[in-house]
Amino acid sequence: MIDQSLSGSSGHSSSDASTHACSNQALPNDADALHQLGLAYFREGAIDRACEQLDQALHAAPQRADFWEHRGLLAALSGERIAAEAYYYRALSISGGSASLHRNLADCLKLSGRLDEARRHYLNALGFEPALHHAVRALAQICTEQARHAEAADFWLRAWALDTSSIADAFALIAALSKAARDAELDALLPALRARCAADAAALQQLAFALNSAQRFADALSVARQGLAVDRQDAWLHHNASFALNMLGEFEDMHMHAAEGARLLPGNALMQFNLAAAQLRAGDFERGWVQYRWHDALPENHDLVRPDYPEWQGERVFGCRFLLIGEQGLGDQIQFLRMAHWLHRRGAQVDVWVEEPLGEVARHAAGVHAAWTTAPPGPYDFWCRMLRMPAQMNLQLSMLPLATAYLRAEPSNVQRWRSRLEARGTGPAQYASEKRVGIVWAGNPAYGLDRYRSIPLAQWRGLFDQAGVRWFSLQKGDAQLDAAASFDHIDMRCLGPEIHDFADTLAIIQSLDLVITVDTAVAHLAGACGTPVWVLVPTFTDWRWMVARDDSPWYPSMRLFRQRELNQWRPVLADVAKALKEYVER
Repeated sequence: MIDQSLSGSSGHSSSDASTHACSNQALPNDADALHQLGLAYFREGAIDRACEQLDQALHAAPQRADFWEHRGLLAALSGERIAAEAYYYRALSISGGSASLHRNLADCLKLSGRLDEARRHYLNALGFEPALHHAVRALAQICTEQARHAEAADFWLRAWALDTSSIADAFALIAALSKAARDAELDALLPALRARCAADAAALQQLAFALNSAQRFADALSVARQGLAVDRQDAWLHHNASFALNMLGEFEDMHMHAAEGARLLPGNALMQFNLAAAQLRAGDFERGWVQYRWHDALPENHDLVRPDYPEWQGERVFGCRFLLIGEQGLGDQIQFLRMAHWLHRRGAQVDVWVEEPLGEVARHAAGVHAAWTTAPPGPYDFWCRMLRMPAQMNLQLSMLPLATAYLRAEPSNVQRWRSRLEARGTGPAQYASEKRVGIVWAGNPAYGLDRYRSIPLAQWRGLFDQAGVRWFSLQKGDAQLDAAASFDHIDMRCLGPEIHDFADTLAIIQSLDLVITVDTAVAHLAGACGTPVWVLVPTFTDWRWMVARDDSPWYPSMRLFRQRELNQWRPVLADVAKALKEYVER
């Protein structure tokens, strides 16, 4: 845009430079000639000479706002943004402004990260020229970056109405409308976009990706299938279909597309890891755990720690010092702490390296010699990441659970919490026979798909009417405030503010009769200590929960309640309420 502004300021060609050079020598005070000569030098790429001529022109005619603006453009091209701003502001003080001047100043401010000031000047530019596409599009970008979702959607709609040449802008518009929850406008946009991309598999792949990113999974699947009708060999179309099918819980078709994407791009880590997840979910441990090695090759895992000891490849471990390294989420680390017990039974002295929140829990895990939350000093005979263990030990589904109740809280901590929970029940005699049930209804809101995993507390109302239950909230984070805000009549003790760490949570779980939770680390804690736990899982279940079963081979005390349709929890909660009634009355 800067180049265009300068190039469009004169009808002369760069071949006129020598003529103007002569004029410059003859007429050193001819401001217009100096200005034109500066533009000619710019077109030749001689920025320094162009600046010299513009400086002379300004000396001759300091009242010319257009000279100041063009000098600002040259400064901006040279990366001198502070100087450029000064030139633009001088031009504004003389002329009062124009569409191009405000736009150019806004461009400079935007590049400097001063988005509020840039926004103001883009709006000023539109005051002069309402159809200035560059300014509208820049405002859309700024509002997107500032998470001003409604305004971003407005500006992207306006930009698209002014210029439909860039399909990338259409994808940005999809994202903006989705974040602004303007589904009707997005629905109206899609048919034209699909028609425009109809013969272009690459464009359909980008559209499917945009729709998956906007969490419009059914639409993304339909578009991906449309693209595959054009080109069955497009691996990324298969990947987008696979992702959408996974979210919708259609795992058989998901597996097929994952396998095809991996076949077409055999060296792509994302495709290969996606296939590993599909294989494990289907119970194909023999191939899935070998395929899982691609996890380390994912771009986000480029800096995984690799200790200076031999990595375990399945060797005999009797008498060896072994470092088991936690990875991925807290739930993953809790689930795979069981590997310490397996190694210990084979004669290894096992240290574990886990994230800080799990340090105290891991110290008391079965088979653990020492637990570290920072790099252990060593030395060790072998090390292995937790989720690489299964491939090296040839883990089969029939071998699970490997260990039961492998996590236990310190007895003193359990007794302390049990006494506190029992104190809560002093009073009517019926409390003695009531079931103590813990509940967690929300996961980490920072997780991108948390809104499909967490369940608003208001939807749980039917469970709380069940007689014979004392409810204890184990919820942490901002969601723990929902209990007080949602139902004044619920007889629930909110333990969240009293829970300091996972060791407290584990001790509480061991003091309960049952835990009911969404798919969070609490589910793993309960399963790992053997407390009965009911887990409500969304359609896009993680590979570990497998397919079409209501139990978990990893956790014998676990029962799964599966969602049948994405984001529809009412039937699932009705199943849980029925099961809870049977549990209390038996």
